[in-house]
Amino acid sequence: MLDQRIRYFLTIAETGSLSEAAERLGVSQSGLSRQLKQLEDHLGRPLFTRTGRGVVLNDTGKRLEATARPAFAAIDQAVDLLRTEFGLVQGSIRIAMVHTLSLYFLPQLLAQFRHTYPAVNTYILGRGSPEVVNLVASGKVDLGFVYDVAVTIDGLDVERLFEERMCLVHHRDTPVDVPAHDGPPWTMPLITFPKNYALRQMLHRARLDRHVVAEVETVDAMLRLVSCKLGVCVLPDLIPDSEFDSLKLRYEAIGLPDLRRWVVGIRRADAIPSAAASHLMDLARAWRAA
Repeated sequence: MLDQRIRYFLTIAETGSLSEAAERLGVSQSGLSRQLKQLEDHLGRPLFTRTGRGVVLNDTGKRLEATARPAFAAIDQAVDLLRTEFGLVQGSIRIAMVHTLSLYFLPQLLAQFRHTYPAVNTYILGRGSPEVVNLVASGKVDLGFVYDVAVTIDGLDVERLFEERMCLVHHRDTPVDVPAHDGPPWTMPLITFPKNYALRQMLHRARLDRHVVAEVETVDAMLRLVSCKLGVCVLPDLIPDSEFDSLKLRYEAIGLPDLRRWVVGIRRADAIPSAAASHLMDLARAWRAA
C-alpha cells in the first residue's frame, strides 16, 4: 500500500490537482485524498501546499518526489523491458504535438508504432507550441513533438528530427502571385494561427501577417476557410496533396523569405523513458528517411 500511495503522490505532483489526478488514476477524488492523508500521516508531515488553483509541492514533497520518481521510473522501465521480451507490453503512452504534424507526421508514425506495440494505448494531445513544451516539462505527457524555436525551458532533452519549408496555400480558382521578399508587405488576406503559435511568430518576424482576416487553432479549420475563398494560409509543404485536393486547394512555393523550421522531439531529461517511448522516438528519427 505504501508503494501505491507514493505512486498516487507522484501523479498528484504531476497534475497539481487532486481532481485531475483522480481522473487519470481512475479513482474517486475522496479516495485519493484519503490515500494522500494516510501517506502524510505515515511520514508525519504534509507534502503539498493547497492553493486556490490546486496543490503545489512543499519542501518535504519536493524531497520525496526527487527520490521516488527516478526510482519508480527505473522499476517501470525494467518491467517494460521484460514484458517486451515476451511480447506482453501493455499500458499507455502520452504524446503532445503541434497541430500541423497531425496531417502528415502522426498517421504514419502511429501506424508503425502500433505494429510493434499493438497492446499499448496512445493518447494524443494537439496543442500550440508553448503548451506542448509545458506538458512535457510538467511530466503530463511522455513525449512532445514541436518546433525548435519554441523550446525555451531547461531540463528537456531535445532532438532534431526533420526540417519543414513553408508554402502558400490558396483556392485553385483564385491563383496568387507570391510577393518578393524585398517588395511591399503582403496584402493577401491571411488565415493563420493565434499570436502565441510558432508558425504565427515566424510569419510575424518575416512581416507577412499584416493583413490577418481570421485566427484559428486547428489546421482543419484553416484549410476549410481557405476553401471558402476567405483568404490564404501558410503551412508546411510536407502536407500531402490529398489533403488539398478534396478542398480544391493548391500550394505555391515561397522563395523568399526562406521560411523553414526544425521539428524536434522532446522529453524530460530526468525521466527514464519506457521501452515503448524509446521505440516511438526511434521511429520519429527514421520518419523523414522513410
